[in-house]
Amino acid sequence: MSTHFQPGGEPRDTWSGIGQDLKSTFFRTMGPVVLPLAAMWVLYFISIFVGNWLNRSLALQARELDGLIGILFMPLLHGGFGHILGNTMSWLVLGGMIALLTRRFTRIMVAIWLLSGAILWIIGTPWVCHAPEGLGCVGLHIGASAVVYGFAGFLVTYGFLARRVLAILFALFVLFFYGLSMIGGMMPFNSGGVSWTGHLSGAIAGVVVAFFFTKEARAERLARASSRRNDGGDLPPLSYR
Repeated sequence: MSTHFQPGGEPRDTWSGIGQDLKSTFFRTMGPVVLPLAAMWVLYFISIFVGNWLNRSLALQARELDGLIGILFMPLLHGGFGHILGNTMSWLVLGGMIALLTRRFTRIMVAIWLLSGAILWIIGTPWVCHAPEGLGCVGLHIGASAVVYGFAGFLVTYGFLARRVLAILFALFVLFFYGLSMIGGMMPFNSGGVSWTGHLSGAIAGVVVAFFFTKEARAERLARASSRRNDGGDLPPLSYR
């Protein structure tokens, strides 16, 4: 933080210094959230000019060796403006919450990204298809919604496992504003073209990753509980007269 010294020699924070610190903190926190979004938009505009072959070449195709590349590229690809815009808004909100809550956004994002893709490659449609007649099943999976669902699953699980005030507030926010729509998005009764298995894979990945990232918090809580039990055990027994 920028400071200057008063005549007595005591440092004093300046408003410009405080503003610079806030700006620096914001960019350190949100920078890792925004960078993947920038890559998504760049590829989206490229796909507009080069055609849909980019999405078909890099999409995830379940249980096909050629489709393994989609584990890396699927979240970066989108089929239209509404598709990428919807994922962008949810990514910023949910990803921003994770960044503020944990300060380990990049590690969490990468873990959810890869795990959700791996799960989807195994369970992805068309194992089960309920698409309307003529639309067929989703064979090629693209879009960041799997990771977005992973963010939501992570925040809810993290909140209830870490049991910290901010984490619980974020978990309740996700449940209230996203809960019903996301549960519906994981059901195999969506309209054609919606990768419900992608949504389900992301949610599973988010829950699994949250268990790993709350290991320390859960250990500390158990240690405190054990300490309280031990303290109580050292007290002399009560006598009733």
